[in-house]
Amino acid sequence: MRSVVPGFSVSAAGLLALSVAGHISAQELERPPTMVDEIVVTSALHRSRAETVLPVNVLAGDEVREKAAATLGEMLEGQVGVNNASFGVGVGLPVIRGQSANRVQVLQMGVGNLDASAVSADHANSLEPALADRIEVVRGPATLLYGNGAIGGVVNVIDGRIPRTFADGLDVLAETRYDTVNDERTAALRLDGGSGRFAWHLDALDRDSNDAEIAGFALNPDLVDLDDPEAVEELLESRGRLANSNAASDSQTIGGSWILDNNGWIGIAYNQMDNEYGLPRGAHAHHEHEEGEEEAEHDEAHEEDEGDVRIVMEQKRWDSEARIPLNNDWFEEFHGKFSVVDYQHAEVESTGETGTLFENDGYEGRLTLHLNQPMNQEGVIGMQFGNRDFSATGEEAFIPPTDIGSLALFGLQSFSTGAMTYEFGLRAERQQLSQSSGCDVDSTNWSGSGSAIWQLNDTNNLLFSINRSERSATVEELFSNIDASCNELPQERLVAHAATQRLEIGLPDADKEVSTNLEFGWRKFAGDVTAELNVFRNQIDDYLFLFDSGEFVDDVEIARYQQRDATFTGFEAQASVPLYANGDHQSDLTVFGDYVRARFDQDGNVPRIPPLRLGLEWVHSHVDWTVKLRWAHVADQNRHASNETATDGYQLLSLYGDYRMEFNDSSSLLLFVRGNNLLDENIRQHTSLLKDVAPAPGRGYELGLRLEF
Repeated sequence: MRSVVPGFSVSAAGLLALSVAGHISAQELERPPTMVDEIVVTSALHRSRAETVLPVNVLAGDEVREKAAATLGEMLEGQVGVNNASFGVGVGLPVIRGQSANRVQVLQMGVGNLDASAVSADHANSLEPALADRIEVVRGPATLLYGNGAIGGVVNVIDGRIPRTFADGLDVLAETRYDTVNDERTAALRLDGGSGRFAWHLDALDRDSNDAEIAGFALNPDLVDLDDPEAVEELLESRGRLANSNAASDSQTIGGSWILDNNGWIGIAYNQMDNEYGLPRGAHAHHEHEEGEEEAEHDEAHEEDEGDVRIVMEQKRWDSEARIPLNNDWFEEFHGKFSVVDYQHAEVESTGETGTLFENDGYEGRLTLHLNQPMNQEGVIGMQFGNRDFSATGEEAFIPPTDIGSLALFGLQSFSTGAMTYEFGLRAERQQLSQSSGCDVDSTNWSGSGSAIWQLNDTNNLLFSINRSERSATVEELFSNIDASCNELPQERLVAHAATQRLEIGLPDADKEVSTNLEFGWRKFAGDVTAELNVFRNQIDDYLFLFDSGEFVDDVEIARYQQRDATFTGFEAQASVPLYANGDHQSDLTVFGDYVRARFDQDGNVPRIPPLRLGLEWVHSHVDWTVKLRWAHVADQNRHASNETATDGYQLLSLYGDYRMEFNDSSSLLLFVRGNNLLDENIRQHTSLLKDVAPAPGRGYELGLRLEF
């Protein structure tokens, strides 16, 4: 395969992933691997991973294929500082340092994904991570670069839909895989080609799965009244299988670029994605009524209405991108991106009727100019703009239609002197939320950052950063079950969110969140041993969250958006050491761990915060094959919020192996197998809203093959 990221080919990106993981070819076994000096795409400045102050996880090349999964959260949950917020098998949203949803910005090729995944925990990301060439995760605030939703971090999914380098001839990648835990069958095809200065790209993926097998019961036995025969029957019926967790999705992309001199390009691409998945039945468990006639009437109505809820998501997306070298007295290059999205998300009930239809049609663009400066300086100025028409319609719609517009200006400047590099940035963003009712909200956010990197020697550096970021409340945080006069609806008119089975009530006068993040880091990025340590403290004033009140209206719980000051502290650490290298063989060991402690300043814990995680990964590589064994210990989470239950810890053991057959310099066949949750643990993720009714899948084996030529 040829280059899909500036300065990279797929083979080079694969070599990077192999090097970081510790398995390399026989010709390279004379000395232990070192970290490749790759450029971080998710940065306005042209910096390598070792040079940037950003704490970054990078999945590239073969490592992306190895960790490919149906959801973004599942694919990334093995990275330090990243967890998965599942809502059944069909939804997996990334959690970075305890932050998720509106505080984690998910990007497609550097532009916002423009879906509704942040609106509710049951909304999947509208992208296909298995088709990525590269995924970068920026841990910590990145609002300077990507705006209002990046107070917790950024996930940038980079694929080849817009080719960026010359192509000649045809490159083909075909892959198929099967997973025993839910009979998941995946087939993917990618074609890259071109002639002269024109390069083109095609890809397609189809995935289909049945209900997932689980270890033990879907319902948490600790929360079941064993004296209630009906409750016991429901518990027994939930054993061994997560009902209504089957899914089907497909994606198709076409793109092309005109390649310019000096590493420039102008390109356009179109993608269409369809995704259907079920919500676990336990999500609709009802609160018990008092005895009497009212209870009987409710039970009768419940039996009539009970059924599976399906999510049907469709998205059409146009992307365009231009990188034009300028090389004049003022500017080095221009880089522009513009995307248009037509998105729909329907919650379909068992009767076939659509309870709620979410629509999000809009556009987003980014324009940046790299300043022409001396060698020891680098600067960027830019503008980001966008507009979305968001609506939720139907009998169960609980958010009014809203027009969302934003405009931001930002600038970054760095300079080096001796062993020190300093970086400063500033961003101003204007956001407008407009409704036909006149319940409008306008706000201006200011964010700034300062950082320093001290190059201790050729292999080590220290970094320090301070970020102050502001985030305005989003449409669902402000207007859920709020009337035209910006007041809470009376209880008899409250509309339940069918997927989460909550009466979610917004906070129309919410103040802006203000985050002050302090971070210290150490990196050993080259040599026999590589290591990274990050320690952070994030003080968030007026932290906005959805609080389960414990109050019920017709058996549906009221959940209100509230604000309190909160503090997040934690660390991330990992180190890789070579164990053995001889001839065609090499073994490496990686030790990793992460932890987040999140408390409200007055009293209590922040909801759904992941617990301590520690682990080991052993990799043994040969010229033709690789074996990886990974073990992670996830501790109990007893520091839970009010009206939230504790979560038992677990041991997660996985195994990966592959065998590569090279036919010639450009053709190969890879056979691979992956074993997940080999101990068959009943895993309940504390980050999941459905942890007590929808555990993670049990033991499963994935088999596949990949052909490249």
